[in-house]
Amino acid sequence: MNQLLRLPAGLVAGFVYPLRALWTLLRNPPLRKYVLIPIAINFVLGITLYAGLLTAGLGLIDAIAQDVPNWTAEIPTWATHVPDWRFTLPAWVTLPAWATHFPHWHLNLPDWHITAPSWLHRPDWLHFPNWLRNLSFSLPEFSLPNWRPTLPDWFASIPNWLAIALLWVLRLVLTVILLILTGWILLQFGVLLGAPWYGKLSEELERRQTGQMTLVEVSVTQDIWRAIAYELKKLVLSLGLGLPILLLSFVPLIAAIAAPISIAIASILVCLDFMDGALERRRLRFRDKLGIYFKNLPATASFGIVCLFFVSIPLINLVAIPICVTAGTLFFCDWIYPSMKNRQFGSSKPKTLEGTPPQARKPKGNGEAIAPETNSQTPSGD
Repeated sequence: MNQLLRLPAGLVAGFVYPLRALWTLLRNPPLRKYVLIPIAINFVLGITLYAGLLTAGLGLIDAIAQDVPNWTAEIPTWATHVPDWRFTLPAWVTLPAWATHFPHWHLNLPDWHITAPSWLHRPDWLHFPNWLRNLSFSLPEFSLPNWRPTLPDWFASIPNWLAIALLWVLRLVLTVILLILTGWILLQFGVLLGAPWYGKLSEELERRQTGQMTLVEVSVTQDIWRAIAYELKKLVLSLGLGLPILLLSFVPLIAAIAAPISIAIASILVCLDFMDGALERRRLRFRDKLGIYFKNLPATASFGIVCLFFVSIPLINLVAIPICVTAGTLFFCDWIYPSMKNRQFGSSKPKTLEGTPPQARKPKGNGEAIAPETNSQTPSGD
């Protein structure tokens, strides 16, 4: 019964958590110190990514749109009506010199000559066979495959307005995929570089929301290996599912189907990233984290989609990442923690750091104590 009640609430619950996270940070000044440095890091990363990857990606999309008329056996009748799509930055945007000119590296290998000593020589009785002395080989010849798809013949005779509309759809889909890809890359580097501050922020939020903070202690070597394994598994998942979808997105008639699937895959990874602070403290396996995501659908899906939306908006995502990290811990405390608060994690007993329950916390004289937050809904565990 409780699970049935959670389903309709989950459809909209995930969308409000970024706003709750922003409100939490505004009400509690002590928490802001954990987000200021990550925001500064995101600004440096964002300028670099948008100056390079986004600009080059938009130029590539323009080139693809211009090349579509060559995807048919004969030049289409509407080829002369294709707009001249060329991406240019606005006049008021001036990129720094280091953002537009990358260094030109030359790697000069040393020229080593080894001279054998005079006393070292081949004995007269040692003779190599003729086939060994005349042995030669060459690398096989190969060429890169032609990635350009071939459209059916009837595509060359469609009306001009329909061809232009399909090209606009293709450009829109590729632009959305590019923004998602850029935001996802910014998220990976931003979360990695800001991990020390995000970890402290997540711990403080969990202690405030639940009255305690659970941590399964492992060695530094195990912690590093878990972090590497987690990123590799995410990479395998994203490449294994994302590359076929990306290839299909170049076909105008299939691109509209490929885009929602790409968004769904990206939202899963984004949701796991923003909840990973609380999940990783319990040392859960990657499959268990995926199980938690699917077990708490549709709340996790709505939360992942809204976070993906914010991290895909240029400039907004520079501030949205720490806000979504805050939202991920709040989401965990409300929707996931009730079902696992009595669960045993790891082979050893987890370390639980007790804190003052939110209901009993009183502000100090300086007024900077973390204020309790009243949840708009308290979902129960399964």
